[in-house]
This record gives sequence, structure tokens and C-alpha cells, in this order.
Amino acid sequence: MFDLQIFLTVLLIVIELFAFAWLIIDIRKSKKKQDQIIALENQILDVEKKIMSLEKKIIEKIDVLIKQKNS
Repeated sequence: MFDLQIFLTVLLIVIELFAFAWLIIDIRKSKKKQDQIIALENQILDVEKKIMSLEKKIIEKIDVLIKQKNS
């Protein structure tokens, strides 16, 4: 009986170690994916800034054209 309890305790510890290792691996994978998402979001923000800059230039040119037409 005592041997069975020791065996089951050791088995439980081994299972817990595997579960903990799996959890650590999963956290690392999630971190890598999160880093990739953040990098993509930064790229999207850069593109949006460029678009806004171009829109501002277009508005400025339209304003110049309207002023020229009214002059």
C-alpha cells in the first residue's frame, strides 16, 4: 500500500511537471504571437499616418485651387 502511494505521488509530480512545462511553452508562443500582432499594428499605424499626411496635402491643394478660382 505504501509503495502504491509513493508511486502515485511520483506519478502526480511528473504529470504536474509536464503540465507546467506545457504552460511555459504555451506562454512563450503566445508572447511571440503578441509581439507579431504589435509589430503589425505599428505597421498599420505608419500606413494610416502616411494616408493622413496625403489627405492633408490634398486638402491644402484643393484650398489653393479654390483660392485661385476665387481670385
